[in-house]
Parts: sequence; C-alpha cells; structure tokens
Amino acid sequence: MKHLSLTPALLIAAQHDTSSISSLVMTYRMHGLGGDRACRKLIHRLEKLNLLKIVEGSRNDRREKSVCLTDESRQLLRELQAQLQKLPI
Repeated sequence: MKHLSLTPALLIAAQHDTSSISSLVMTYRMHGLGGDRACRKLIHRLEKLNLLKIVEGSRNDRREKSVCLTDESRQLLRELQAQLQKLPI
C-alpha cells in the first residue's frame, strides 16, 4: 500500500473533516504527531500528495482555511479497510 505511514494522519483528518487548519494542527498535536510546525508541514505534504484539499473557509475570517479529504484519500482508506477485514482474527 502506498502512503501507509500517513494513514494515522488521514484517519484523524477523516474524523474531523472540513475543520480549519488550526484545529487540525491542534488535533494532530494532541495525538502526538509532532509539534506545531511539524503538523503544518504534514498537512501541506498531504495536500501535495493530493490526499487533503485546502479550501477557503466559510467563516467570517477569510484567512482561516478549511481542510477536507480528497477522493483519492477516501479510496486509500477504503482499500486499507478492505485489507484489514481480510486479516484473520
């Protein structure tokens, strides 16, 4: 599977779909994925890989942008779920 190491970050983003970048950074930090700068870099890396999409927020503050999953990341998570269901328990 491609991008398996990024799965935890994708799962967290999926749980908080359409949240702001700041709140996703805080959530990543609370889950131990690094400091503020590392989490922001992670978000931008996921965007470059077309796994996250950063869009203009619908809030009054236009500087704050929202983050949502792309179709490619949803497909990646579906494939992971299928692989996990094949495992004998």
